[in-house]
Parts: sequence; structure tokens; C-alpha cells
Amino acid sequence: MNQTIARDVDHIQHNTHSPSATSSCFSIPSLADALADPRSAFQHPAEVVTHPLLSRREKRTILISWARDEIMLERVANGILPELKPKSQIDAVIAALRRIDPQAAAEYRSAVASIRACRPPCRG
Repeated sequence: MNQTIARDVDHIQHNTHSPSATSSCFSIPSLADALADPRSAFQHPAEVVTHPLLSRREKRTILISWARDEIMLERVANGILPELKPKSQIDAVIAALRRIDPQAAAEYRSAVASIRACRPPCRG
């Protein structure tokens, strides 16, 4: 048991990704990778919330990074290039963020509502 805990702590400290991780040792991407591209690090925003090796602060930081990425997709989809219609996960990201930081989730929900209400040529 102590060896498993030590291995998990070492894993987090070195921010390595172990594709051969067993169920007793969860693999996580480096925090930098998760912040840079949360979509490639996690399949769904809920995975961030339930990951046992991430601190609450790390979860919040990753979800906020993900929300910012999704906001940009919403802006593209609804303002700049509506014909592209990229698939945004902003609603799922906000739902996950609400479990960690309800106030931040409310702010992002408000921003998304503004973007979705804004029709071309509005680019504010």
C-alpha cells in the first residue's frame, strides 16, 4: 500500500504520463500538457473533476483553461466563422467547473450566453 502511494506521489511530482499504468496507479498527463490542451489530456471534462490524483486547485486550473479554449470555439462558431460550426464542449466544461468553483462557472455561463446571443455582424 505505501509503495503504491509513494509511486503515485512520484508520478505527480515528475508529471509523467504512464501508458501502462495499472488501476492502482492512475496515470495523468503533466499539468502543463493538461493546461495546454485539456481535450487531448482528458476525454470529457467530468474526468478532471473525478481524477483522484489532481488537487482541487489543479482541477480548477485545468477546467478554466479548458473553458477558455471552448469560449474561443464558441466565438468562432457564433461570430467570426459561423459556417464552420466547430463542436464545443463548453456546456460540459461549465458543468464540471460548477462542481469545483460555482462562481467561475457562472461567469463562464454568462460569457457563453452573450456569445450565443450575438449574431453576425456583432463581434464584440
